[in-house]
Amino acid sequence: MLSLQKHIIICTQQFDNYWSGVGTYGTNLARGLVRTGWKVTVISPGEYSNENDEINFISIEPSKWDFTHGGWFSLALIFSNKLKNIDADLIHFIDARESYFYKGEIPAVGTLHDYYFANHSWNPFTYKTNYVDWIKRWMYYSFVTLTERRAFRCLKFLISNSNATKEIISNNYNISNEKIRTIYLGIDLDMNPLDEVIEIQRRENPILLFVGGNIQRKGLSTVLKSLPKLIKSYPNLQLYVIGKNQNIERIKKRSDLMGLTECVKYFGWVPPQEMKKYYRRSTVFVMPSLMEGFGLVFLEAMAQGLPVIGGKTGGTVELIKNNKNGILVEPDNEKELSQAILSLLNEVELRNNIIQNGYKTVKIYHSQKMVDDTIKLYNTILEMGSGN
Repeated sequence: MLSLQKHIIICTQQFDNYWSGVGTYGTNLARGLVRTGWKVTVISPGEYSNENDEINFISIEPSKWDFTHGGWFSLALIFSNKLKNIDADLIHFIDARESYFYKGEIPAVGTLHDYYFANHSWNPFTYKTNYVDWIKRWMYYSFVTLTERRAFRCLKFLISNSNATKEIISNNYNISNEKIRTIYLGIDLDMNPLDEVIEIQRRENPILLFVGGNIQRKGLSTVLKSLPKLIKSYPNLQLYVIGKNQNIERIKKRSDLMGLTECVKYFGWVPPQEMKKYYRRSTVFVMPSLMEGFGLVFLEAMAQGLPVIGGKTGGTVELIKNNKNGILVEPDNEKELSQAILSLLNEVELRNNIIQNGYKTVKIYHSQKMVDDTIKLYNTILEMGSGN
C-alpha cells in the first residue's frame, strides 16, 4: 500500500550547478515535486545544500575514466548500486540511458532528451563534413546506439521532450508509441521587457550568441561559415560561443584559419546564474542545430528579449514558428543562415515582433505545467503496480 506522501528517487548527472538542459530539467523537476508535496531524494554528483527546500541529496562520484558524455555509463552503474539500499514508490532517471544497469523492483521511468544516437548512421563518412572528431564520434555513437536501446526497453515508461524525439526513438528502436509520453520541458524565467536603450546598443554593436555543449552538432560550423558575408555588412560584428566541449581547441584553430580570430570569442562553460548578462548583451541568438531534441536555451534567450534562429529539425520546429517567435533555417546552410541573421539586424519591425512573440512563448513553457504533467504520468505508473 502506497504511503500518503509519495517518495520518488531522482537519478541525475547534473543538479543545481548544471551545465546543460539535462541539469536544468532535473533541478526544476525536483524542486517542483517538493512544492507539490512529494518526498524527493536526489542522487547526483556534486554537493547540494538548500535550507529552503526539503530535498534529500545523496552525493556520488562518477568515474574519472568514463569516456561517455556526462559520464552516463559509470553513473548508470553507481545509480544501480545506490538504489539497492533505498526504498521508494518510484524512480526517475533524468537521462533514460542511465538506467542501463538497473534491475530493481521499484518501477522506473526515464526521460529522453535527444534522438541523435537513434538516428545514427553506420557509415562513418557521413560525419566527416561537420565534425572534426568524426571517427571517434562514429565509434562512440555506435556504442551508445546499442546500449541505450537496451536501457530504454527495460523502463516502465519513457518521457520525451518533443514529439520528434518520441517518433524517432519509437521507430528506430522498435519501442511502442504507447510507452512514450511527450511532456515538454518547462522553465521559470524572469523576463526582461524590451528596452530601447539596450536595443540601440545591440544594433550598434551587434553580437551573435551561440550556446551549446555539443557545439558541432548544434551547428557552430554553419555559423562560422556564415560570418565572412555578415562581416561585409557589419565589420564590428562579434560571435560569442559559450559551451564546454572537448574539441574546443580544434574548433578555435579552424575558425582562426578562416580568418575569424578577431570576431569570434570562446568563453567555455558559464555558470547558469551568469548567463543572463550574455543574453542581454547580445543581438541575435543563433543555434542552427543539425539535430535537436527540444532546445531550452531558445526559451532562455526569448525571456531576455533576444530573437532566436534555430535549425529546421527535430523538436525545434515544435518550439519555434518561423517568422513568428523566431526564424528557422535549413541545417548546414550558411547562405540561408546569413540571410536570417541580416533580416534580424536590418528589419526592426520583424525583430520587434519576434521578440514580443518570444515573451509569449516563454509563458507557455513554465515549469509547473511540466511538473503537473509528469505527476499525472507517475500516478498512472503507480496505479499499474510494480509488475513488469
